[in-house]
Amino acid sequence: MSKLLCCLVAVVSFTACGGSDAGPGTADSATPQTTVGTISGAPDLKDSVVAVDSLSTDHVDPPVSFSMSPSFGGAHYPFWQNCGFYNIPVIEGAATHSLEHGVVWITYNVELLTDAELDELREMASANDRLLISPYDQADPLILTAWGAQRSGGDMRPGDANVDSFIDQWQDNPELAEAGARCSGAAGFPPDDVRTLESGEVAPEEYI
Repeated sequence: MSKLLCCLVAVVSFTACGGSDAGPGTADSATPQTTVGTISGAPDLKDSVVAVDSLSTDHVDPPVSFSMSPSFGGAHYPFWQNCGFYNIPVIEGAATHSLEHGVVWITYNVELLTDAELDELREMASANDRLLISPYDQADPLILTAWGAQRSGGDMRPGDANVDSFIDQWQDNPELAEAGARCSGAAGFPPDDVRTLESGEVAPEEYI
């Protein structure tokens, strides 16, 4: 086992993650079952939320691929992405691990948002340490993602009621075995370092 991988395993073991954290496996170890519906109480969502169960929680080495973009679950890296606002894309396999902890991941298209809206996203991340916010190659201004659920489509903006409703519904979902596990102490120092681990080591490029 490489020094880096030993470090990654250590990072996971120090966090008291729940029992659903599996050992190393393969990225295609489970076939997701997909249903489409609405979030109760959220205005104007219609059928734009995709909810999925039976997602693998295996920890795998790179490369890893996902059935949805951005990822909303499945086999992922053994370390997570620290929460906060990032100016650069995060490590998707690590962000997926963050979702398993009950984090909401907000991805944004920087070309479709104003400077004021980007500032609002920064403020959201400062006010809520269970949010991971990062740019992503996507057509929508915002896409909202939690483990097993994703809201996309339309023209959502920071401050929209739909954004707050999604966070309220899915953040620290009590059905997740690891809901509430921390979103710090692993990889990333916002806003522009996604690869440095708490130990000072840097995740190699194959994890990107």
